[in-house]
Amino acid sequence: MGKVLVLDDDAQICKVIAHRLKGKFKEVITTTSPEEALRLSGSADVILADQRMPETTGVEFMKKVHELDREIPVVIMTAYGSVEEAVESIKNGAFHYITKPINFDELENILKKAIEVRDLKRRLRSLEEFLELDIVAESPQMKEVLNVAAKVAPFNTTVLITGDSGVGKEVVAKYIHKKSPRAGRPFIAVNCAAIPENLLEAELFGYKKGSFSGAYTDKRGIVEEADGGTLFLDEIGDMPLALQAKLLRLIQEKELKPIGSNRAKKVDVRIICATNKDLKKLVNEKQFREDLFYRINVIHIHVPPLRERREDILPLAVFFIKRASEKFGIPPKRLSDRAKAQLLYHPWHGNIRELENAIERSLILSSGDTIEEIILEDEAESYQVQEHPEQDILPFVEARNRFEREYLKKLLALSEGNISKASRLSGKTRAEIYRLLRKHGLSSK
Repeated sequence: MGKVLVLDDDAQICKVIAHRLKGKFKEVITTTSPEEALRLSGSADVILADQRMPETTGVEFMKKVHELDREIPVVIMTAYGSVEEAVESIKNGAFHYITKPINFDELENILKKAIEVRDLKRRLRSLEEFLELDIVAESPQMKEVLNVAAKVAPFNTTVLITGDSGVGKEVVAKYIHKKSPRAGRPFIAVNCAAIPENLLEAELFGYKKGSFSGAYTDKRGIVEEADGGTLFLDEIGDMPLALQAKLLRLIQEKELKPIGSNRAKKVDVRIICATNKDLKKLVNEKQFREDLFYRINVIHIHVPPLRERREDILPLAVFFIKRASEKFGIPPKRLSDRAKAQLLYHPWHGNIRELENAIERSLILSSGDTIEEIILEDEAESYQVQEHPEQDILPFVEARNRFEREYLKKLLALSEGNISKASRLSGKTRAEIYRLLRKHGLSSK
Protein backbone atom coordinates (compact mmCIF):
# COMPACT_ATOMS: atom_id res chain seq x y z
CA MET A 1 0.00 0.00 0.00
CA GLY A 2 1.93 3.03 -1.25
CA LYS A 3 5.58 4.12 -1.00
CA VAL A 4 7.04 5.42 2.27
CA LEU A 5 10.09 7.69 2.39
CA VAL A 6 11.91 7.79 5.75
CA LEU A 7 14.34 10.62 6.62
CA ASP A 8 16.40 10.39 9.84
CA ASP A 9 20.01 11.42 10.47
CA ASP A 10 20.51 8.16 12.40
CA ALA A 11 21.13 5.34 9.91
CA GLN A 12 20.35 2.70 12.53
CA ILE A 13 16.88 4.16 13.17
CA CYS A 14 16.25 4.18 9.41
CA LYS A 15 17.22 0.51 9.27
CA VAL A 16 14.90 -0.43 12.16
CA ILE A 17 11.92 1.48 10.69
CA ALA A 18 12.45 -0.09 7.26
CA HIS A 19 12.58 -3.54 8.84
CA ARG A 20 9.43 -3.03 10.91
CA LEU A 21 7.44 -1.59 7.99
CA LYS A 22 8.66 -4.16 5.45
CA GLY A 23 5.74 -5.98 3.83
CA LYS A 24 3.23 -3.45 5.16
CA PHE A 25 3.78 -1.04 2.26
CA LYS A 26 4.67 -1.31 -1.42
CA GLU A 27 8.14 0.11 -0.78
CA VAL A 28 10.05 1.73 2.09
CA ILE A 29 12.95 4.01 1.10
CA THR A 30 15.31 5.42 3.74
CA THR A 31 17.94 8.14 3.71
CA THR A 32 19.94 10.22 6.19
CA SER A 33 20.32 13.13 3.75
CA PRO A 34 17.61 15.86 3.61
CA GLU A 35 18.89 16.83 0.15
CA GLU A 36 18.48 13.30 -1.18
CA ALA A 37 15.09 12.97 0.57
CA LEU A 38 13.88 16.13 -1.19
CA ARG A 39 14.98 14.71 -4.53
CA LEU A 40 13.16 11.42 -3.82
CA SER A 41 10.03 13.06 -2.40
CA GLY A 42 8.20 13.16 -5.73
CA SER A 43 7.98 9.36 -5.87
CA ALA A 44 6.70 8.96 -2.27
CA ASP A 45 3.08 8.59 -1.16
CA VAL A 46 3.94 9.60 2.42
CA ILE A 47 7.10 10.91 4.15
CA LEU A 48 8.23 10.16 7.71
CA ALA A 49 10.78 12.80 8.77
CA ASP A 50 12.77 13.29 11.97
CA GLN A 51 12.20 16.70 13.59
CA ARG A 52 15.74 17.37 14.86
CA MET A 53 18.60 16.82 12.44
CA PRO A 54 22.02 18.53 12.17
CA GLU A 55 21.25 20.12 8.78
CA THR A 56 17.59 21.07 9.20
CA THR A 57 14.37 20.36 11.09
CA GLY A 58 11.55 18.10 10.02
CA VAL A 59 9.21 21.10 9.72
CA GLU A 60 11.66 23.07 7.54
CA PHE A 61 12.17 20.01 5.35
CA MET A 62 8.39 19.58 5.08
CA LYS A 63 8.00 23.20 3.90
CA LYS A 64 10.45 22.51 1.06
CA VAL A 65 8.55 19.34 0.12
CA HIS A 66 5.27 21.24 0.05
CA GLU A 67 6.79 23.87 -2.24
CA LEU A 68 7.13 21.04 -4.77
CA ASP A 69 3.86 19.24 -4.01
CA ARG A 70 1.31 20.39 -1.44
CA GLU A 71 -0.42 17.01 -1.43
CA ILE A 72 2.45 14.84 -0.13
CA PRO A 73 1.61 14.06 3.54
CA VAL A 74 4.51 14.41 5.99
CA VAL A 75 4.56 12.79 9.43
CA ILE A 76 7.01 14.32 11.91
CA MET A 77 8.78 12.14 14.51
CA THR A 78 10.93 13.23 17.43
CA ALA A 79 12.32 12.08 20.77
CA TYR A 80 11.49 15.46 22.26
CA GLY A 81 7.73 15.40 22.01
CA SER A 82 5.64 18.17 23.46
CA VAL A 83 2.12 19.46 22.91
CA GLU A 84 3.45 22.84 21.72
CA GLU A 85 5.81 21.26 19.18
CA ALA A 86 3.09 18.91 17.94
CA VAL A 87 0.61 21.76 17.45
CA GLU A 88 3.25 23.88 15.72
CA SER A 89 4.19 21.13 13.24
CA ILE A 90 0.53 20.45 12.36
CA LYS A 91 -0.12 24.19 11.97
CA ASN A 92 2.75 24.24 9.47
CA GLY A 93 1.17 21.45 7.43
CA ALA A 94 2.25 18.14 8.99
CA PHE A 95 -0.26 15.32 8.59
CA HIS A 96 0.55 13.90 12.04
CA TYR A 97 3.16 13.81 14.79
CA ILE A 98 4.68 10.78 16.53
CA THR A 99 7.22 10.50 19.35
CA LYS A 100 10.17 8.18 19.90
CA PRO A 101 10.38 5.43 21.03
CA ILE A 102 8.02 4.62 18.18
CA ASN A 103 4.90 2.56 18.62
CA PHE A 104 5.04 0.76 15.26
CA ASP A 105 1.38 -0.29 15.23
CA GLU A 106 0.45 3.38 15.70
CA LEU A 107 2.96 4.44 13.04
CA GLU A 108 1.60 1.94 10.51
CA ASN A 109 -1.95 3.20 11.08
CA ILE A 110 -0.89 6.85 10.73
CA LEU A 111 1.03 6.23 7.52
CA LYS A 112 -1.82 4.21 5.96
CA LYS A 113 -4.34 6.88 6.92
CA ALA A 114 -2.09 9.54 5.35
CA ILE A 115 -1.99 7.59 2.07
CA GLU A 116 -5.77 7.09 2.13
CA VAL A 117 -6.33 10.82 2.65
CA ARG A 118 -3.94 11.68 -0.17
CA ASP A 119 -5.65 9.21 -2.53
CA LEU A 120 -9.03 10.70 -1.61
CA LYS A 121 -7.77 14.22 -2.37
CA ARG A 122 -6.45 13.02 -5.70
CA ARG A 123 -9.75 11.38 -6.58
CA LEU A 124 -11.64 14.56 -5.69
CA ARG A 125 -9.26 16.65 -7.76
CA SER A 126 -9.59 14.15 -10.59
CA LEU A 127 -13.39 14.45 -10.40
CA GLU A 128 -13.13 18.25 -10.56
CA GLU A 129 -10.82 18.02 -13.58
CA PHE A 130 -13.21 15.57 -15.26
CA LEU A 131 -16.12 17.97 -14.78
CA GLU A 132 -13.95 20.72 -16.25
CA LEU A 133 -13.40 18.64 -19.41
CA ASP A 134 -17.00 19.35 -20.47
CA ILE A 135 -16.81 16.92 -23.34
CA VAL A 136 -19.41 17.75 -25.97
CA ALA A 137 -20.77 14.71 -27.77
CA GLU A 138 -24.09 15.30 -29.51
CA SER A 139 -23.15 13.45 -32.70
CA PRO A 140 -23.49 9.66 -33.00
CA GLN A 141 -19.80 9.50 -34.00
CA MET A 142 -18.53 11.15 -30.80
CA LYS A 143 -20.97 9.23 -28.63
CA GLU A 144 -19.49 6.03 -30.05
CA VAL A 145 -15.93 7.31 -29.43
CA LEU A 146 -16.74 7.96 -25.77
CA ASN A 147 -18.59 4.65 -25.49
CA VAL A 148 -15.48 2.74 -26.63
CA ALA A 149 -13.24 4.92 -24.43
CA ALA A 150 -15.39 4.17 -21.36
CA LYS A 151 -15.33 0.42 -22.10
CA VAL A 152 -11.53 0.28 -22.41
CA ALA A 153 -10.81 2.63 -19.48
CA PRO A 154 -10.89 0.04 -16.64
CA PHE A 155 -8.44 -2.28 -18.42
CA ASN A 156 -4.68 -1.72 -18.32
CA THR A 157 -4.15 -1.95 -22.06
CA THR A 158 -2.48 0.34 -24.58
CA VAL A 159 -4.69 2.57 -26.73
CA LEU A 160 -3.95 4.28 -30.05
CA ILE A 161 -6.02 7.38 -30.81
CA THR A 162 -5.95 8.66 -34.38
CA GLY A 163 -7.43 11.71 -36.06
CA ASP A 164 -6.60 15.03 -37.67
CA SER A 165 -4.86 17.80 -35.76
CA GLY A 166 -7.18 19.65 -33.40
CA VAL A 167 -9.95 17.00 -33.18
CA GLY A 168 -9.48 16.47 -29.44
CA LYS A 169 -7.33 13.34 -29.18
CA GLU A 170 -5.84 14.46 -25.85
CA VAL A 171 -9.33 15.12 -24.46
CA VAL A 172 -10.27 11.52 -25.28
CA ALA A 173 -7.05 10.28 -23.63
CA LYS A 174 -7.89 12.28 -20.48
CA TYR A 175 -11.41 10.86 -20.56
CA ILE A 176 -9.98 7.32 -20.54
CA HIS A 177 -7.67 8.25 -17.64
CA LYS A 178 -10.50 9.82 -15.61
CA LYS A 179 -12.68 6.74 -16.11
CA SER A 180 -9.87 4.35 -15.12
CA PRO A 181 -8.70 3.10 -11.69
CA ARG A 182 -5.66 5.37 -12.24
CA ALA A 183 -7.78 8.53 -12.07
CA GLY A 184 -6.17 9.63 -8.80
CA ARG A 185 -2.65 9.26 -10.19
CA PRO A 186 -0.77 11.51 -12.67
CA PHE A 187 -1.80 12.06 -16.29
CA ILE A 188 1.27 13.31 -18.14
CA ALA A 189 1.15 14.34 -21.81
CA VAL A 190 4.25 14.48 -24.01
CA ASN A 191 4.30 15.81 -27.56
CA CYS A 192 6.97 13.69 -29.27
CA ALA A 193 7.23 16.17 -32.14
CA ALA A 194 7.78 19.20 -29.89
CA ILE A 195 10.91 17.96 -28.05
CA PRO A 196 14.20 17.87 -30.00
CA GLU A 197 15.31 14.32 -30.87
CA ASN A 198 18.54 14.57 -28.84
CA LEU A 199 16.58 15.58 -25.70
CA LEU A 200 13.54 13.32 -25.96
CA GLU A 201 15.21 10.21 -24.48
CA ALA A 202 16.55 12.16 -21.49
CA GLU A 203 13.15 13.77 -20.91
CA LEU A 204 11.29 10.47 -21.08
CA PHE A 205 13.66 8.10 -19.28
CA GLY A 206 15.84 10.41 -17.17
CA TYR A 207 19.59 10.14 -16.68
CA LYS A 208 22.32 9.51 -14.13
CA LYS A 209 24.75 12.13 -12.92
CA GLY A 210 27.79 12.34 -15.22
CA SER A 211 26.22 10.32 -18.04
CA PHE A 212 26.81 13.18 -20.46
CA SER A 213 28.05 16.77 -20.48
CA GLY A 214 25.71 18.89 -18.37
CA ALA A 215 24.30 15.98 -16.35
CA TYR A 216 25.30 17.43 -12.98
CA THR A 217 22.69 15.50 -10.99
CA ASP A 218 20.44 12.48 -11.39
CA LYS A 219 17.17 13.34 -13.14
CA ARG A 220 13.95 11.37 -13.03
CA GLY A 221 12.30 11.07 -16.42
CA ILE A 222 8.69 11.77 -17.37
CA VAL A 223 7.90 8.04 -17.45
CA GLU A 224 8.91 7.68 -13.81
CA GLU A 225 6.93 10.82 -12.92
CA ALA A 226 3.86 9.10 -14.39
CA ASP A 227 4.40 5.95 -12.28
CA GLY A 228 1.02 4.58 -11.26
CA GLY A 229 -0.76 6.83 -13.74
CA THR A 230 -1.11 7.38 -17.48
CA LEU A 231 1.51 8.53 -20.01
CA PHE A 232 0.01 10.12 -23.13
CA LEU A 233 2.44 10.14 -26.07
CA ASP A 234 1.09 12.55 -28.68
CA GLU A 235 2.44 12.53 -32.23
CA ILE A 236 3.94 9.06 -31.66
CA GLY A 237 4.66 8.84 -35.38
CA ASP A 238 7.44 11.42 -34.90
CA MET A 239 9.32 9.37 -32.27
CA PRO A 240 12.85 8.48 -33.50
CA LEU A 241 13.42 4.81 -34.39
CA ALA A 242 16.18 4.38 -31.77
CA LEU A 243 13.83 5.56 -29.04
CA GLN A 244 11.00 3.32 -30.25
CA ALA A 245 13.02 0.31 -29.06
CA LYS A 246 13.15 1.71 -25.50
CA LEU A 247 9.41 2.41 -25.59
CA LEU A 248 8.77 -1.17 -26.71
CA ARG A 249 10.82 -2.43 -23.75
CA LEU A 250 8.84 -0.19 -21.40
CA ILE A 251 5.53 -1.60 -22.67
CA GLN A 252 6.67 -5.23 -22.67
CA GLU A 253 8.81 -5.40 -19.53
CA LYS A 254 7.28 -2.53 -17.48
CA GLU A 255 10.79 -1.23 -16.83
CA LEU A 256 13.15 1.51 -17.97
CA LYS A 257 16.84 2.35 -17.85
CA PRO A 258 17.86 5.99 -17.37
CA ILE A 259 20.71 7.19 -19.59
CA GLY A 260 24.02 6.14 -18.02
CA SER A 261 22.48 3.49 -15.76
CA ASN A 262 22.99 -0.28 -15.88
CA ARG A 263 20.07 -0.94 -13.55
CA ALA A 264 16.51 -1.29 -14.78
CA LYS A 265 13.69 0.36 -12.81
CA LYS A 266 10.24 -1.16 -12.60
CA VAL A 267 7.39 1.25 -13.40
CA ASP A 268 3.63 0.88 -13.58
CA VAL A 269 2.48 3.17 -16.38
CA ARG A 270 -0.42 2.95 -18.79
CA ILE A 271 0.51 4.06 -22.31
CA ILE A 272 -1.92 5.93 -24.57
CA CYS A 273 -0.58 7.09 -27.92
CA ALA A 274 -1.98 9.46 -30.54
CA THR A 275 -1.09 10.41 -34.08
CA ASN A 276 -2.44 12.21 -37.13
CA LYS A 277 -0.19 10.12 -39.38
CA ASP A 278 -0.75 6.79 -41.13
CA LEU A 279 1.37 4.48 -38.96
CA LYS A 280 0.86 1.50 -41.29
CA LYS A 281 2.39 3.54 -44.10
CA LEU A 282 5.30 4.52 -41.83
CA VAL A 283 5.79 0.82 -40.97
CA ASN A 284 5.96 -0.05 -44.69
CA GLU A 285 8.47 2.78 -45.19
CA LYS A 286 10.60 1.46 -42.30
CA GLN A 287 10.02 4.70 -40.37
CA PHE A 288 8.11 3.02 -37.56
CA ARG A 289 8.75 -0.33 -35.87
CA GLU A 290 6.19 -2.97 -36.80
CA ASP A 291 6.42 -4.71 -33.41
CA LEU A 292 5.82 -1.39 -31.61
CA PHE A 293 2.87 -0.61 -33.89
CA TYR A 294 1.11 -3.81 -32.85
CA ARG A 295 1.95 -3.20 -29.18
CA ILE A 296 0.36 0.27 -29.10
CA ASN A 297 -2.54 -0.60 -31.41
CA VAL A 298 -4.31 -3.06 -29.08
CA ILE A 299 -7.33 -0.74 -28.94
CA HIS A 300 -7.76 1.75 -31.78
CA ILE A 301 -10.02 4.79 -31.38
CA HIS A 302 -10.48 7.14 -34.34
CA VAL A 303 -11.75 10.66 -33.60
CA PRO A 304 -13.54 12.00 -36.71
CA PRO A 305 -12.96 15.56 -37.95
CA LEU A 306 -15.46 18.23 -36.96
CA ARG A 307 -16.85 18.49 -40.50
CA GLU A 308 -18.06 14.87 -40.19
CA ARG A 309 -19.90 15.46 -36.90
CA ARG A 310 -21.66 18.74 -37.43
CA GLU A 311 -24.18 18.05 -34.65
CA ASP A 312 -21.33 18.91 -32.25
CA ILE A 313 -20.56 22.32 -33.77
CA LEU A 314 -23.26 24.50 -32.17
CA PRO A 315 -23.06 22.85 -28.71
CA LEU A 316 -19.27 23.29 -28.82
CA ALA A 317 -19.69 26.92 -29.86
CA VAL A 318 -22.02 27.58 -26.91
CA PHE A 319 -19.54 25.89 -24.56
CA PHE A 320 -16.62 27.96 -25.90
CA ILE A 321 -18.67 31.17 -25.53
CA LYS A 322 -19.31 30.31 -21.88
CA ARG A 323 -15.66 29.46 -21.21
CA ALA A 324 -14.28 32.52 -23.01
CA SER A 325 -16.78 34.78 -21.21
CA GLU A 326 -15.54 33.51 -17.86
CA LYS A 327 -11.93 33.81 -19.01
CA PHE A 328 -12.26 37.47 -20.04
CA GLY A 329 -14.80 38.49 -17.41
CA ILE A 330 -17.47 39.58 -19.90
CA PRO A 331 -21.15 38.59 -20.21
CA PRO A 332 -21.86 35.61 -22.49
CA LYS A 333 -23.47 36.36 -25.85
CA ARG A 334 -26.00 34.52 -27.98
CA LEU A 335 -25.41 33.44 -31.58
CA SER A 336 -27.49 34.99 -34.35
CA ASP A 337 -29.07 32.72 -36.96
CA ARG A 338 -26.55 34.03 -39.46
CA ALA A 339 -23.64 33.16 -37.14
CA LYS A 340 -25.08 29.66 -36.61
CA ALA A 341 -25.31 29.13 -40.36
CA GLN A 342 -21.69 30.24 -40.76
CA LEU A 343 -20.59 27.80 -38.10
CA LEU A 344 -22.48 24.92 -39.68
CA TYR A 345 -21.33 25.66 -43.23
CA HIS A 346 -17.61 26.28 -42.57
CA PRO A 347 -15.34 23.25 -43.31
CA TRP A 348 -13.28 23.60 -40.07
CA HIS A 349 -10.04 22.17 -41.40
CA GLY A 350 -8.45 23.14 -38.06
CA ASN A 351 -11.24 21.26 -36.24
CA ILE A 352 -12.10 22.10 -32.62
CA ARG A 353 -8.99 24.24 -32.16
CA GLU A 354 -10.00 26.44 -35.10
CA LEU A 355 -13.60 26.62 -33.85
CA GLU A 356 -12.52 27.72 -30.38
CA ASN A 357 -10.28 30.45 -31.82
CA ALA A 358 -13.08 31.71 -34.07
CA ILE A 359 -15.56 31.87 -31.16
CA GLU A 360 -13.09 33.69 -28.92
CA ARG A 361 -12.27 36.19 -31.67
CA SER A 362 -15.94 36.79 -32.51
CA LEU A 363 -16.94 37.17 -28.85
CA ILE A 364 -14.31 39.86 -28.25
CA LEU A 365 -14.89 41.83 -31.44
CA SER A 366 -18.71 41.70 -31.57
CA SER A 367 -20.90 44.48 -30.20
CA GLY A 368 -24.02 44.15 -28.07
CA ASP A 369 -25.25 40.93 -26.56
CA THR A 370 -25.31 38.93 -29.81
CA ILE A 371 -22.57 37.54 -32.04
CA GLU A 372 -24.03 38.55 -35.38
CA GLU A 373 -21.19 37.16 -37.50
CA ILE A 374 -18.38 34.65 -36.96
CA ILE A 375 -15.04 36.27 -37.71
CA LEU A 376 -13.07 33.54 -39.45
CA GLU A 377 -9.33 33.63 -40.06
CA ASP A 378 -8.36 35.53 -43.16
CA GLU A 379 -7.31 32.76 -45.51
CA ALA A 380 -6.48 35.06 -48.40
CA GLU A 381 -2.77 35.12 -47.52
CA SER A 382 -2.55 31.34 -47.81
CA TYR A 383 -3.48 31.39 -51.47
CA GLN A 384 -0.58 31.56 -53.87
CA VAL A 385 -0.87 34.21 -56.57
CA GLN A 386 -1.15 32.58 -59.97
CA GLU A 387 0.73 33.85 -62.97
CA HIS A 388 -2.57 34.13 -64.91
CA PRO A 389 -5.23 34.46 -62.17
CA GLU A 390 -7.90 35.40 -64.69
CA GLN A 391 -7.95 31.75 -65.81
CA ASP A 392 -9.41 30.78 -62.42
CA ILE A 393 -12.10 33.49 -62.29
CA LEU A 394 -15.64 32.54 -63.28
CA PRO A 395 -18.19 35.07 -64.46
CA PHE A 396 -19.88 36.53 -61.38
CA VAL A 397 -23.37 35.15 -62.17
CA GLU A 398 -22.02 31.61 -62.70
CA ALA A 399 -19.93 31.74 -59.50
CA ARG A 400 -22.96 32.95 -57.50
CA ASN A 401 -25.18 30.24 -58.94
CA ARG A 402 -22.62 27.55 -58.06
CA PHE A 403 -22.36 28.88 -54.51
CA GLU A 404 -26.15 29.09 -54.07
CA ARG A 405 -26.66 25.54 -55.31
CA GLU A 406 -23.95 24.04 -53.06
CA TYR A 407 -25.14 26.13 -50.11
CA LEU A 408 -28.71 24.91 -50.56
CA LYS A 409 -27.61 21.27 -50.75
CA LYS A 410 -25.66 21.63 -47.51
CA LEU A 411 -28.53 23.53 -45.88
CA LEU A 412 -31.07 20.86 -46.81
CA ALA A 413 -28.78 18.13 -45.49
CA LEU A 414 -28.28 19.88 -42.15
CA SER A 415 -31.98 20.72 -41.76
CA GLU A 416 -33.05 17.27 -43.02
CA GLY A 417 -35.32 18.99 -45.56
CA ASN A 418 -37.21 20.94 -42.89
CA ILE A 419 -37.75 24.37 -44.47
CA SER A 420 -38.53 26.07 -41.15
CA LYS A 421 -35.27 24.82 -39.69
CA ALA A 422 -33.43 25.79 -42.89
CA SER A 423 -34.92 29.26 -42.58
CA ARG A 424 -33.63 29.64 -39.01
CA LEU A 425 -30.15 28.39 -39.92
CA SER A 426 -29.74 30.53 -43.02
CA GLY A 427 -31.44 33.73 -41.84
CA LYS A 428 -33.66 33.72 -44.94
CA THR A 429 -37.45 33.55 -45.06
CA ARG A 430 -39.25 30.37 -46.06
CA ALA A 431 -40.46 32.11 -49.25
CA GLU A 432 -36.88 33.03 -50.21
CA ILE A 433 -35.70 29.45 -49.68
CA TYR A 434 -38.57 28.05 -51.81
CA ARG A 435 -37.71 30.58 -54.55
CA LEU A 436 -34.03 29.52 -54.54
CA LEU A 437 -34.97 25.84 -54.61
CA ARG A 438 -37.15 26.40 -57.68
CA LYS A 439 -34.41 28.48 -59.32
CA HIS A 440 -31.87 25.65 -58.97
CA GLY A 441 -34.25 22.76 -59.59
CA LEU A 442 -33.85 21.35 -56.10
CA SER A 443 -36.40 19.71 -53.84
CA SER A 444 -36.65 19.67 -50.03
CA LYS A 445 -37.80 16.03 -50.11
